Amino acid sequence: MDQRPFRERPDDDTEAMPTAGNRPGGERGDPTEGVRIIGDDEAAEVMERGDVAPRRGMGTPKYGDRPEAPPEDARPALRFPLSASGDASDMARPRVSGSPAPPMQPWTEPPSGEVPVIVPEAKGDDDTGDDLEAWSSFATSGPRWRDQSRDWEKPDYDDTSMLHDDETRVGALDTSDRPAPDDFFSFDEYDDEVAPPPPAARRVERAAGPPDQALRERPPRGSTRMPVEPDEWDEGTPPADEGGGGGELRQRVLTAAVLAAAALIVFALGPGPAVVLVTAVVAVCAGELFDSLRRGGYQPATLLGLVASVSMVAAAYWKGEGALPLVLGLTVVFTLLWYLVGVTRVAPTMNLSVTVFGVAYVGLLGSFAALILTFPNGIGVLIGVVVAVAAADAGALFVGQRFGRRLLAPDISPNKTVEGVVGGGLVAVVVSWLLLGVIGLHPWEPGTAVALGLVVAVAAPLGDLCQSMLKRDLELKDMGSVLPGHGGLIDRFDALLFVLPAAYYLCRLLEIF
Repeated sequence: MDQRPFRERPDDDTEAMPTAGNRPGGERGDPTEGVRIIGDDEAAEVMERGDVAPRRGMGTPKYGDRPEAPPEDARPALRFPLSASGDASDMARPRVSGSPAPPMQPWTEPPSGEVPVIVPEAKGDDDTGDDLEAWSSFATSGPRWRDQSRDWEKPDYDDTSMLHDDETRVGALDTSDRPAPDDFFSFDEYDDEVAPPPPAARRVERAAGPPDQALRERPPRGSTRMPVEPDEWDEGTPPADEGGGGGELRQRVLTAAVLAAAALIVFALGPGPAVVLVTAVVAVCAGELFDSLRRGGYQPATLLGLVASVSMVAAAYWKGEGALPLVLGLTVVFTLLWYLVGVTRVAPTMNLSVTVFGVAYVGLLGSFAALILTFPNGIGVLIGVVVAVAAADAGALFVGQRFGRRLLAPDISPNKTVEGVVGGGLVAVVVSWLLLGVIGLHPWEPGTAVALGLVVAVAAPLGDLCQSMLKRDLELKDMGSVLPGHGGLIDRFDALLFVLPAAYYLCRLLEIF
């Protein structure tokens, strides 16, 4: 161990050493340079500066010390209200003296009467006798063991009537008859039945608004749609093949007469104007069909379907029967591209199918009228087909109204009767034989006219039933309203769409040109 005596450093060495405090001249030293021992003079000089707090004395209270209690006789006088110059913060606050705890009365002594009775006894409210016996019963009773399930059948308290009072209870204590929480979502049921609307005003609600809101959710794959009741539109009316009252019948006849006159004028001008008329009818029918599909909740490519339907008629008249597969194939391809590029992005598989179906149903079947017009005597052949279909429709209407009893397909068309269909077929055969064969319309003969009547008798009702099936599935009364008393063009030419292909191949088979 070093035994050398301690040697005080000279003043010049002390001044030369780096210090952690302030150096002469106001320069602050680096705290990492070391510690410097200062003398009394320098310490006194530092104490005289304002930023250094002097050391507290031995008896001076420090921060955090508990202050001394005020004297017992120091009770400041409180006077209210204060004067205008008075400051409440300068007033001395009075001491708060604690109150001693009240003595507890032994529970075996009778009540003192200072606390009111909460639950009156059966003897009356004025009975203030002690309840020593009641409390002693608890002291003398032993514990009750419950180790069996039947031990829990006995309640803990035999009589709870003493807790009952006659005051009105509210909130959770109210046990009176109140509505259940689920009753908020229930509705009152009225015994009075609402009278059904008249049949003329019974229409199926149609979708309206933007496509997003009008688009009805289609059933999932593999499911079926909810069927419409057969009597939804025609309840209360006698079975008749789409027949109505006298005013409606006159309107239908007048509309049919105007259409027949316009068609005869166009047919008299030649095959070219007749093809234009056929193209216009096909375009309107296709538009009504696609509009009905949209009202039924689908999103078909309407513009593409209209172009394809018109192209079917033009291609059939220009290039013949061989152009139809080409146009139909291009329709499928362009419909796929329509949904591929995102023109319509809603359910492409379903909407593509209904688009192609619309083109095939109206465009393909309607193009056979253009194929008939390519015959050397195509005008006469087409007029004969239209006459036979009109005769079948009129005969079914008349016979069905007079003699119709048995429904043909009540789930599809509640007004179609077996008697009406048979009567319409017979009228078609007779009128075809009489007008086309006997009176004569080139190139028809009596035998070929009868054959045409038989074809119409079979194909025309099928066209009507298929159209009714589509409208039933779409929940629509009519697909259009262009023709007064008939609905739309497609509602009037639904039977003709089925008859045109059959009549075309009949003419090819029998060489009726």
